[in-house]
Amino acid sequence: MFRKLRLYYYNNKKMIWAVIGMVIFIIVIIQLLNNIQENRTEEILSNTNANANNIASNETYLPSTTSSIISDSNVSEKDLKEDSDIIEEFVNYGNSNDVEGAYNLLSQDCKDEMFSTLDRFYNNYFQGVFSEKRAYDLETWDSTGNRTTYRIKYLNNVMATGTINEEFIEDYITVIEENNEKKLNINQFINKVELDKKASKDGLDVSVTGKYYYYDYEIFEITFQNNSEQTVVLDSKEDTETVYVKDSNNVRYSWFGNEIANEYLTINPGESRTLKIKFNKMYNRERQDETINFTDLLIGEEKTDLVINI
Repeated sequence: MFRKLRLYYYNNKKMIWAVIGMVIFIIVIIQLLNNIQENRTEEILSNTNANANNIASNETYLPSTTSSIISDSNVSEKDLKEDSDIIEEFVNYGNSNDVEGAYNLLSQDCKDEMFSTLDRFYNNYFQGVFSEKRAYDLETWDSTGNRTTYRIKYLNNVMATGTINEEFIEDYITVIEENNEKKLNINQFINKVELDKKASKDGLDVSVTGKYYYYDYEIFEITFQNNSEQTVVLDSKEDTETVYVKDSNNVRYSWFGNEIANEYLTINPGESRTLKIKFNKMYNRERQDETINFTDLLIGEEKTDLVINI
């Protein structure tokens, strides 16, 4: 038996050592990958546990810098601390499943625009974000006047769940002053601005009453009063770019016409209609809107356009 094995070895020596070398190579590679993964896991645990410990110990987690990402603005240390306090309070309410406590930290504009009831807040935000206990990471995104927006990443809280999950939920939270109190605009809603801009065209009177800023789009609230004796159609929807806003750099941003039913674009004689029209423009304080343009407007049988200076 031993003689047969020795004979087999000598006849197949090169192949045997090639196989042994391959096995050793594979084992070394597996060990290297395991070491890399262990180091990565330890880093994730360290970062996430640090945030979790901040929450658990009521120690505020401050953004790493006072400078905003998208502008040259800076946040004072005092405001940074106060803003971080209320964001921490909001997350703590979430982790405690205190829906009402979290809801009470929202600004009135945020409630009016997005979460008019506690149930709506729970269904459309709270239960999704706080489906598990969260640690979080903050980054100063933009600051102007008494308003600062932070990019927040809701992280898996390893201390609470005992499991590692690299996925996170990202949001933009804006801290504002309301009745001498800090309040929050969440779900990428930045702020609302009251406007009083008017225009008219052949008996169609238009009033722009408000503008809502979001992280990745903006909304204008516009009232159309048809004082003519003809039916007005605001847009035929034959082209997606016939309604747009134009900014100070002459760049156009088209509307989301598919979000408005066709029947709402038709205004009969003597009728008034208020619409919230969304435009595909990411928030940028450096590029102010100058006009809202309706270039496919139909008044009776006549096709015309309407420009609203804002």
